[in-house]
Amino acid sequence: MHIGINAQLLSYGQSYRNGGVSRYIRYLLTQIARQPGNHTYTIFVNGQDVIEQLEHHPQITFLAAPWPESRPAARIAWEQLTLPRLVRQHQIDVLHSPVNVRPELLPARCASVVTLHDLAFLRFPHVLTPAKRLYHQTFTLRSLKRATLLITVSESTKRDVHELVGISYERIQAIYPCIDERFSNVSIEDKLDTFREKYGVAEGFILYLGTLEPRKNITTLLDAYAQLRQQHHIREKLVLAGGKGWLYDTIFARVRQLGLEQDVLFPGFVPDDEQALWYKSASVFAYPSLYEGFGIPVAEALACGTPVVTSNVSSLPEAGAGLALCVDPQDVTALSAALYQALTDQTLRERCQCQATMVAQQFSARTMAKKTIAAYELAAKIHHSQRITFVQ
Repeated sequence: MHIGINAQLLSYGQSYRNGGVSRYIRYLLTQIARQPGNHTYTIFVNGQDVIEQLEHHPQITFLAAPWPESRPAARIAWEQLTLPRLVRQHQIDVLHSPVNVRPELLPARCASVVTLHDLAFLRFPHVLTPAKRLYHQTFTLRSLKRATLLITVSESTKRDVHELVGISYERIQAIYPCIDERFSNVSIEDKLDTFREKYGVAEGFILYLGTLEPRKNITTLLDAYAQLRQQHHIREKLVLAGGKGWLYDTIFARVRQLGLEQDVLFPGFVPDDEQALWYKSASVFAYPSLYEGFGIPVAEALACGTPVVTSNVSSLPEAGAGLALCVDPQDVTALSAALYQALTDQTLRERCQCQATMVAQQFSARTMAKKTIAAYELAAKIHHSQRITFVQ
């Protein structure tokens, strides 16, 4: 079987574009190169420089698009107009669209698999810009309804797409994304003290790592941190690490309103080779998002043995693997109390350290790729069956 994968949103740039969905694509392609099964693959990427950084295999062909993915209009035009022609030209049997949207005009012979990362545009439309809402309402909804098979990144998102879009469970496969092996297979304990001193957090810190945007609920985290300092006089700083996404001005305004300019640090986008250092150096990892399709930073932090405080909504308890402290993300007092517990509960810290390997195994790249390839095979069978029924 010939499988195509639209990897246009794979990025190695030092910005928020090298975030969750980009890494999902990267880890999937890396693992497919290591265990491709009996299939051949054509991977559509954005630029020759991306191809040079990926793992290769004789069963995999890479094709570079000439337009930069940082120009959304150009990427959408390529995806909707050029990609169907390439699918037809290369006689692809199954096309995987790993970020929510498939082309409208696919050849009739081609089955389609779409990975849905979340339905924030339906659950929390106000946290998206008007342009992003329009894009999802125009393209994502149609893609979900027309795809042969959907992959969701959690059981929670599987329920969402069934309840909100009306897709039958028979057309949905929940497959967890993976944790990169660098979070569990490296020993960097001897570097942690130097790292903390470099960033001025030698007395410990609470870490948030992710895109700075409204859905992540960072202003509530700031309120909880301010309450924590007032009630318990903690010395740990709050580090808000990650690239600027959209509608982030309120975060910086809230820091000023609370008078926390000296206690809240913004190191900016964190490159891959520093992520494990940030997680392992942190006293606590905080991720009080309002809604996530999965919430991979939660699982990454746990794989590093760091106590986690996150939300009790959507998929975040799944990512928390029974170890994270889960609270109402809009309850400042509950969030503050959970942060204090995570900072002071030595038993919790030891349990997180002991079960870090278990978390890494639960969310492994090998398992994700194996299940994804099985989804391609199932989509081909479903599509073949549908075509026979249609002809009859």
